[in-house]
Formats: sequence, C-alpha cells, structure tokens
Amino acid sequence: MCSCALFFTEFCPTGDAQFQSKRMMQEMILSAGIDIGTTTTHLVVSRLGIQTTEAFGTVPRAQIASKEILYQSPVYFTPLLADGDIDGKAVAAILEREYKAAGLTPADLKSGAVIVTGESACKGNAAHVLQEISALAGSFVAAQAGSELESYLSGKGAGADRISAETGKRVANIDIGGGTTNISLFQDGECIDTCCLHIGGRLVKRVGKETAVSRPLAELITDRRLTIRNLENDRADLCRLCDLLAGYIFSALGFRDGDVPEMLVADHLLKPAAPPDILTFSGGVAACMKEQKPDFVYGDIGVLLGKAVKAQAEKCGCCVAVPPGDPIRATVIGAGQFSMEISGSTIEYADIRFPLKNLPCVCTLEQVGSEPCAICPTDFSAPTFSSVSALAEKIMQSSGKLLEKKIPLIVITQADCAKALGLCLKSRLPKRYPFLCADGVACKRGDYIDIGAPVAGGRAVPVVVKTLVFGG
Repeated sequence: MCSCALFFTEFCPTGDAQFQSKRMMQEMILSAGIDIGTTTTHLVVSRLGIQTTEAFGTVPRAQIASKEILYQSPVYFTPLLADGDIDGKAVAAILEREYKAAGLTPADLKSGAVIVTGESACKGNAAHVLQEISALAGSFVAAQAGSELESYLSGKGAGADRISAETGKRVANIDIGGGTTNISLFQDGECIDTCCLHIGGRLVKRVGKETAVSRPLAELITDRRLTIRNLENDRADLCRLCDLLAGYIFSALGFRDGDVPEMLVADHLLKPAAPPDILTFSGGVAACMKEQKPDFVYGDIGVLLGKAVKAQAEKCGCCVAVPPGDPIRATVIGAGQFSMEISGSTIEYADIRFPLKNLPCVCTLEQVGSEPCAICPTDFSAPTFSSVSALAEKIMQSSGKLLEKKIPLIVITQADCAKALGLCLKSRLPKRYPFLCADGVACKRGDYIDIGAPVAGGRAVPVVVKTLVFGG
C-alpha cells in the first residue's frame, strides 16, 4: 500500500482587484492500533488523511482530516506464560499473522500505538514485551501504557468526545475490561478528567478446577463476608459482588452517595462534580451488556458484571448513548486513530534520522543534561523576535553537554514559533549539527515523545506524546 497526494486550487475574491489563492494537499498514511489487555489482544489498521491548507498571507496548516478503518483482526485471548506474565513470543506471532492477513508489512505503517492495558500493565515483563512488540510493529508505532492514557483512548475510540462536542453535554465513557474500569469525562469535545478502578470481568475467573480471585477483590470479598470458591455453585454471592462493583462505578461517576473503597482505586477518582449528562460504555464487559450470554461462558464474572452495570444505569436513570461498532474495540481504535497528532506546519530541522522514540520531555532548561531528550519549555508564550532569540540563546547555554556528545538537539514548543526559533538555533549551532524544532505540541514533565518522519510535504511531523507507566 502506498500514500497519495491530491491537489486543487480555489480562487476567492477579496476586494475589487485582489484574489486569495488556497491550495490543499492530502497525504494518506496507515496507522496501527494494538491492544494487549488483561483478557484480549487485537489490532486495527486505519488509514489517516493528513491535510495541509495553504492560503495567501497565512501560515500553512496541517491536520488529520479523515480516519477510516481498513482491517480489524479477530479478538484473541491474551497469551500468558505459566507464571502469569505476558507471552511475548505468542503475541508477536499473532501480530505477524494478522499483518499478513491484512496484506501489510511493518514498513507500510507510519503511525499508531501498541498499548498494554488493564492488569497486563502490571505484569513483570510488560515493559519489555511492549518495547519488543513496538519494534516489530513498525518504525513509528509507539509503545504506551498508563491508566490515564487508556481512559483517554477508550473514550475517543468510543466516540464520547464527538458526542460531547455535538450535544454540548458532559459525556463520560466507562470502559470495563478484564482487569480495570477506565472512566474518561469529556466536555465540548475535550477530555477534562479520567480515573481508573480495579473492577473488571476477569478479576474472578476459573483457572483449571480452581477459582482465582484478584487481590483487591479478595479483600472486598472478605470484608463483605461473601463465599466464592466456585463460579457455578456460588452464583448468588457472585451476583452480590457484581452489584457492589457496579454500585462503586456509579459512585465514582457521582450518581450515588458513598465512597469507593481505596483498594479499588487504581490511580485517583474523578474530581467532585455533578454527574455526567450522558454515558457511553466500551470494553469487553460492555459487549456483554449488548447481548444475552450464558453467565459463565467466558469462565469469569464478565457477563454478571455487565448485567449489574446495566441494571445500575437503569436504576440511576442515566442517559446512555450507544455508539455504532463493537464496544470491545474502543481502546484499540483510539490507539490507532487518536494517539498521534500533527505538529505545527512551520518546523525547522536538519540532519535528523527519523523516527525519534521515547525522548523524555524536559520542561525546564536547568534540567537539560547529557542524555537524549526533548526540550519543551512550558513557560514560553506570545513569542516576539527578541523573546525567540533570547530563548534560543538560553537553550544553547543549557545544552552544552548534549552538544559535546553530539546528541541531536530536539526542541518542542506549544507556541507557534518553530521556524523562527529553529533558524535562531541553526545560526548558533555548529555546521550540519542535527536538530529539530517543532511547535503546536503540548508536553508536560513526565511525558515522553515520539517523532516520525516529516509529512505534509516536509512542513510538519507526526508526534505521539505519551506516558510509559507500568503497575507493579
């Protein structure tokens, strides 16, 4: 598969004798989303259209203008080793098989993300497997983990952002998987809050002839004096447990009084606020909510938990929107279509070998050391020529150790000044020194950034701002 470009020109009168020319260029790239979850592993391949608009007297603007799913793999159970860690070789075999079925090679993919979700992120070898799979998946398929990111991507993949933008309402997406429940809250199309709970359909499951219970739920089961030794025989207590868990989800959303037990809070709760106006659901348990299934068809409590959540939503009188598509694929669609953004279209660079991956974002110049990083000054706004020149001088003064080791100088700003700042840096750097200056990207301390090869005729770069956080 290959990319293509389309060009056309419009002429619009802007007075008696002046005309404004506008040209749009569209470049198509392929993007993969790969989700290695507590219960399931699957991938989605999408085609993204990057459109650049140029007009007389304005700076060219690049943006992702279209998204189309080209291929969806079957949903596999996540392969595990005997000790419970992720079987990286088996995951790689799935990936290779599905790329072949899609008619792709890793070289065809110019964007995307491999994300480890739920309890899989707590496995001892999760970080290693994630990096290995990312390298196999494609040159610019980013490795990511972290509950906030998972919440954000699942909400975007489920369309909660779009519903909030179209309705003007506050919309929460509840992604209930095998190991965790990720909640993302959207207002006017933007994600304003997230949280993650240790609630999922595989936290009580059949293992051989035994029934395994996760540590957070084991404590809750003891506190509530429930008896759970066998799925079928202890169905009544399992229903009580699922009712409790569903209630805690709706307490976290603000629909019910009462605290969520600390043992069930994976990161933090939503900030205190009125309950959301509209709910959407995604994840494997949400798929169980859409259709009738035998209680223990998957050898876990997923179906019972789905029934309890659905009943709780009805009891609370919630407005539930049902987006089209398979709810189990929300996170993987989010990873493939929404993990990447496009920088501002006035970048400046020289002698850089792309892609650049896993660069820690350094947000204060005093913290620039001798290791590869992306310098992301967060206190720089409303640039003028004098302020841009002064910033370039400060960056040079702070980057002496990088220059001594000939490490590429990477500078990312949110303010629209990359071309001017890049030219100021270029005039101060040794001849043919590798550097990149890009703008229009917001980074914060603790983030990492991946930067792909230039797109839009070399005017912009695809970037992924991410976290690399694993449980333990």
